[in-house]
Amino acid sequence: MLKKFLALSIILSFPFSLTACAVVYDIQQDANQRQCEKLQDWNDRKSCLAQNKTSYEQYEKQREDLRTKGTERK
Repeated sequence: MLKKFLALSIILSFPFSLTACAVVYDIQQDANQRQCEKLQDWNDRKSCLAQNKTSYEQYEKQREDLRTKGTERK
């Protein structure tokens, strides 16, 4: 009974953990954007904002692509 409960708990919590990662990523992106907006030079601000516009989904895809390329070399 306990094993079934633990397995069910893990299965049900998995989608929430993915959502939590996205939320943390978005919070950090917002903080980065606020820092960019404090920059006085327009070109520096534009460059900073461009570096921090990656969505969580894009970030995950880039991360997975890098991971896949790393395993292909081995």
